[in-house]
Amino acid sequence: MGCYKPAMLVLPPAFLTLPTPESPWPRLVRKVRLLALRRLLTWPLSGLPPTLKGSLTRLRSVLTDTARRHPGATLSAIGAPDVLPRLLSLEHPLIDPAALLAAVGPDLLAALPAHALTEAILWDHPAPGLSAPRLGFALDDPLSVVVADPSGLSLALSDGTRLSVPPPGASCPYHPLHPDLPRLHLSTRDTNPLSMLEEHPDKSGNASSLGGKDVTAWVAALKDALELIAVALPEWWRELPLSLERVVPVGFEAEMHLSASYLEAPGVAWMTLHPDPLTLAEAIIHETQHGRLNTLLWLDPVLKNGRSEWTASPVRPDLRPLSGVLLAVHAFVPVAAMHARLAAMKHPRSQTPHFRRRREEVLESNARGLSTVEERGLPTAAGKRLLLGLRRLHDECSTWNTPRSEA
Repeated sequence: MGCYKPAMLVLPPAFLTLPTPESPWPRLVRKVRLLALRRLLTWPLSGLPPTLKGSLTRLRSVLTDTARRHPGATLSAIGAPDVLPRLLSLEHPLIDPAALLAAVGPDLLAALPAHALTEAILWDHPAPGLSAPRLGFALDDPLSVVVADPSGLSLALSDGTRLSVPPPGASCPYHPLHPDLPRLHLSTRDTNPLSMLEEHPDKSGNASSLGGKDVTAWVAALKDALELIAVALPEWWRELPLSLERVVPVGFEAEMHLSASYLEAPGVAWMTLHPDPLTLAEAIIHETQHGRLNTLLWLDPVLKNGRSEWTASPVRPDLRPLSGVLLAVHAFVPVAAMHARLAAMKHPRSQTPHFRRRREEVLESNARGLSTVEERGLPTAAGKRLLLGLRRLHDECSTWNTPRSEA
């Protein structure tokens, strides 16, 4: 985790922000994955093509058994970044559920570990390809048959050709980012059905792109950013394995930085490459925090008037629902905590006028956003807990060695 080991600035814990060892985060993740599994097991079969009905029926039967005997392995597969976003998108009004189910079935079979199966599952509905990060490959060729059994995976193309696993010549768009986070990877393959739907006024979707940079440059830059987080926020870092599994590259920006996340895709972040590791570290924290709050939002509204009350945003030029302001505050309070810790350590990254200006900017934005939510929000019990933790953490970061801008 680097060579920096000065005394750590003590900061108060905060729900879904700076966790304690008793954090409920693993339970929240489990509940959302159970919600997604239930959706798959109960989705209406009427109107679906006969082969899709048959494939889903067989898959449901086996999943019911594996969920009982191997709940951890089953829910891990449900939470895979090619599976969970699709299952959570099934009710989206702009999505064709039949096409989504046809694509997610084979990817779920690829995500299930062989030891969890006691019998074969036959998927014989046409699939557009296969995403298999657990097995280290992806396939863009249309498939006619996928079989998963205790010996592994078997594939057949639409022309009947049988393939070994991994198939000869298959691509590997998945690139590990940190040795301590074995599931976290950069993926140039994006299966999120909502990636090109965009609400931000300065963007037009999130098409995967390396922005003319080599994969090795992306991996090195993101690893440097992750190391910075590990040094400054070890308690936040501990929950990262269950909070972020995939980064999708969406280009290179030398001046500004753009990133995105989706309610339906907790655990996945879309971001541009930037030359400053601190900027990338902020983006990783920012989008991971969105994923954490989005996970909670599947279970609790957090703010009763979060979508009905609209106001100016502290970080965006357009009007936002109050829930959007809360998302921003929840994303940037731990960024301020990282800044405070780095400053307390006298980390080299903190010893510049740019850092001090940025730290002051984030603190001021957090103060405005947090006050807006506190004054206008109607929080649930979970929302009150969230806001109390954010307020305590923000106040501590603001009062410790308050930064002053330099000309």
